[in-house]
Amino acid sequence: MKKFKPALNVEQIRQITGAVYQGEENLVFDNACEPSEATSSSVIFWEQEKMFETVQNSGAGLIICPPQEAHRLPGRNLLLSPRPYFTLMSLVAWWLNEATDKPAPGIHPSAVVDPTASLGDGVSIGALARIGKNVKIGAGSVIGDGCQIENNVSVGKSCRLYPQVTVYEDCVIGSGVIIHSGVVIGADGFGFLLLDGKQQKIPQIGNVVIEDYVEIGANTTIDRATLGSTVIGAGSKLDNLVQVGHNCKIGRHCILCAQVGLAGSTILGDYVYLAGQVGVAGHLTIGDRAMVGAQSGVANNVPPDARYMGYPADDANLTKRVFASQKHLPEIYRHYLRQIKSEKEEQ
Repeated sequence: MKKFKPALNVEQIRQITGAVYQGEENLVFDNACEPSEATSSSVIFWEQEKMFETVQNSGAGLIICPPQEAHRLPGRNLLLSPRPYFTLMSLVAWWLNEATDKPAPGIHPSAVVDPTASLGDGVSIGALARIGKNVKIGAGSVIGDGCQIENNVSVGKSCRLYPQVTVYEDCVIGSGVIIHSGVVIGADGFGFLLLDGKQQKIPQIGNVVIEDYVEIGANTTIDRATLGSTVIGAGSKLDNLVQVGHNCKIGRHCILCAQVGLAGSTILGDYVYLAGQVGVAGHLTIGDRAMVGAQSGVANNVPPDARYMGYPADDANLTKRVFASQKHLPEIYRHYLRQIKSEKEEQ
């Protein structure tokens, strides 16, 4: 259980969350956790009915719950919110922002920063990081230990690059971007042409553009464009182990879950959701607000607002009917064999 300093009293929690408090006033809280490990200084939330008994029996000092459910928790200290989980996370975000040690501004003695690089106010460069020629890093950004930022890269304000991130030359990262460990941005796209019996490498001279407030999970790879730019739109979130091929264009506020793979020149509209292990063939377009179910293989364009699943991916309702029908195939086949046998006997 992670405990934060300083602990928060009831009035501070009211101010941070904007929620209504009901219970004892002279209390302080210093952690958010699962109901099963909660203590008198813990904050938990309750939204799902299946969790009611667990929450009811927990030792939590404060429970965030919907206002209409308060009567079911008599005698407990409650924070009333129509969105309990979101309210808890806003509290945790405050703790992380205000009560967590941050890397100190400055350049670690073991880091290598080219003299032509430009660092904004309050930038932190970690141990063994390397910053190349003509790199620009905006105010308040943190470059973690062992990061490699190649020549002519631009990083915006208030970004956080965790240890061992690699950004190849000429790439552009907006402001407020979070990039987790092991991410590689701007490696060559996977482009080869078979000539005279040999695979000939196609030069990749484009870059990657990551717009503002994107978050990229650990060990994700985003390839540079052959020509032009591979683009990750503002506010989009990529999970761990995602592969984005060359020249892909991902719209704003998209969600790509773990092990999604986009082949080259895929275009995603805004607010697209791709569940875990979705594979998308190259040169396809997935429309705004479309959703594709886990482990689907997308071989054709997906229209806006569509719900697709399966392999090959198709309309989700149709695919579900197909799946439901498959279990009847043995019975249908046996009926077919009986019919054939009967017809032969009649002859």
